[in-house]
Amino acid sequence: MKRNYRNRGVWLSVLLGLCVFAIVAAIVLSAVSKASEASDREGLKLAEDAIRKAAVSVYALEGAYPATYEDLKAQSGIAVDEEKYIVQYEIFASNIMPEITVLDRTVFG
Repeated sequence: MKRNYRNRGVWLSVLLGLCVFAIVAAIVLSAVSKASEASDREGLKLAEDAIRKAAVSVYALEGAYPATYEDLKAQSGIAVDEEKYIVQYEIFASNIMPEITVLDRTVFG
């Protein structure tokens, strides 16, 4: 009785190919995930910087910081994606820079 060893070689190469494919796919998915996280962090930073610059611009023109974030939007025309970000704008006095924080809405629900 002869054994057919050719089939074993075919299955071994298919299995090895699948393993290599799975490893490469895992590496690519990990890299895409890291790039997405970096992009999200950069988006938060850009939104916060834009709000801060708009507040300073209004202060330079008006002599006072806007009392609320809504006032800032009305006076400066700034547009931040509020479906994506939560903007915290806390002011102590009209001549002191407000505390501005931008949070990712998906993290906080």
